[in-house]
Amino acid sequence: MDKKWTILICVFSVLTFISSVIGSSIIFMNDEIRTEANSNKVLANKNIYKSTSIVYEANNNLRLNSLNPGYNLEQKFSITNNNSNTIKYIIEWQNISSNWNSGNGMPEEFNYSVNCSNGEKVENKQMPLNNEVILDNLELETNKTNECTIKINFINTGQDQSYNLNKTFTGTYKVIIKE
Repeated sequence: MDKKWTILICVFSVLTFISSVIGSSIIFMNDEIRTEANSNKVLANKNIYKSTSIVYEANNNLRLNSLNPGYNLEQKFSITNNNSNTIKYIIEWQNISSNWNSGNGMPEEFNYSVNCSNGEKVENKQMPLNNEVILDNLELETNKTNECTIKINFINTGQDQSYNLNKTFTGTYKVIIKE
């Protein structure tokens, strides 16, 4: 009887090991692989892009509270391509939420700009209400880095802006590698 239990335990152990290896392989070969590096998110898509890294120097998940005219925020991030192929990517806003009182969304004086070392830029664009592409169809050649800066401003117009005092904005700006 003890020999049967020993064989049964060995069979289950081997099956557990095999299923662990298969599960790990499936996760590794999945479309997107995410890791944490220095508390900053790094994204690589599939094996062809395994040497692509995105480093946000600050947290790219914005939680801006008690916003008042004159508020400014500047953050840097970089995309590095150490692959043998040119990569394509987009930069977009995700998970947007706010409590602004403007009936049409964000006020014109709450805007953002993005400037990248490759010359791509967006200037003084109104902050988004929903998920929105910031820059699209970007390419980065092999062994190159594109350094970007995002600036968020709540412009003080010198007029009464009390209707928009102490507002909040949450959202994520994100680099997404495309195939």
